[in-house]
Amino acid sequence: MEQLQELLQRTETIQKINALQEHAEKEIFSWPELSGKEKLKRGIRKHLLRQAVPPIDRFSWPNALLAGGLSQIQKGTRDSRSAETLKKYFDRWIRKGTPLFYVDNAANGMPLLDLYESTGEEKYLEAASHIAAFLKEHKKDEDGNLPYRRKDADHIYADTVGMTAPFLCRYGTLKKEGALVKLGVMQIVHFLDHGMDERSGLPYHGFDSRTGVKYGCVGWGRAAGWLMGGIAESLAYLPEQTPQFPFMQGHLQRLARAVAACQRQDGSFSWLLPAAEGPADTSATAMIACALLYGIRRGCLEEDWAERVRAAAEFLLSSMKNGRVEQCSAECLAFAQYPQRYGSYPWGDGPALKLFGMLEEI
Repeated sequence: MEQLQELLQRTETIQKINALQEHAEKEIFSWPELSGKEKLKRGIRKHLLRQAVPPIDRFSWPNALLAGGLSQIQKGTRDSRSAETLKKYFDRWIRKGTPLFYVDNAANGMPLLDLYESTGEEKYLEAASHIAAFLKEHKKDEDGNLPYRRKDADHIYADTVGMTAPFLCRYGTLKKEGALVKLGVMQIVHFLDHGMDERSGLPYHGFDSRTGVKYGCVGWGRAAGWLMGGIAESLAYLPEQTPQFPFMQGHLQRLARAVAACQRQDGSFSWLLPAAEGPADTSATAMIACALLYGIRRGCLEEDWAERVRAAAEFLLSSMKNGRVEQCSAECLAFAQYPQRYGSYPWGDGPALKLFGMLEEI
């Protein structure tokens, strides 16, 4: 842990995190950034063709990851600027009626609960209750798994575990609603039962719960990050007496070992974990490092894992320029559709900011 403290005290580290924080405070309101071509297409469809154009969702999972990063920085540094940004972001959502289009929107649940706990304002807990009700009523498969999209009700993604399970476990525990805790735990347990590659110990991107077929690449970096984060953050809010706690903790430890075997010498993780000579991915690196740190804080992983976190943090710092985290892989389009484009995206910026906020808190 001493090496992590030294890392945080460097002038360059402080400057880079401050710049990233400042960028995230703007990006959370501007994402998605539509190109001129995209705006023109929307205008033609809406005004000339008289077609229904879906609203731009500025409260989806990329925005939620930025909110998570800003929330953690606020907790780690008691920064009032991030707190005001989060209030503005969630107040906008509340004024719009807390619209929930997809499971993606539920990723806002954790920073929303953070804001409720730091302010005590009931409106944020009420907004969180809308997310809980949405997930409770959402279409599920026969086993109670939440599909990423309603139209593909049997396709279960690792992403959904990270987006929903920690919130369900935390909110359910807070409100003493055992059914919600159970729903969150089952998202994790079922994925560990049906979505893993037995040979490598790494996750597939997802599986078909009806046929049992596993889809996507084995060891896609962000899938590992979503899954590990979903497990580790859920364990942080579950009492050890929870029947599934030992099962989840054991799998987190095994998954951490399998993923650690893929960490590169510079501390990074590849977009595809076993592809050691492929492009590094800052989003996967940050998400995995956050999960490891959650595991350490909960006592589910030994403190020796802090060296893995430090190496990842060093790589992320080396990838930061002008308030952005570069070398982040582009948005996944579906199972096994991973565009090989790298740049700066919210899913790199948010988790990286979250990691350094967690380190500050420690």
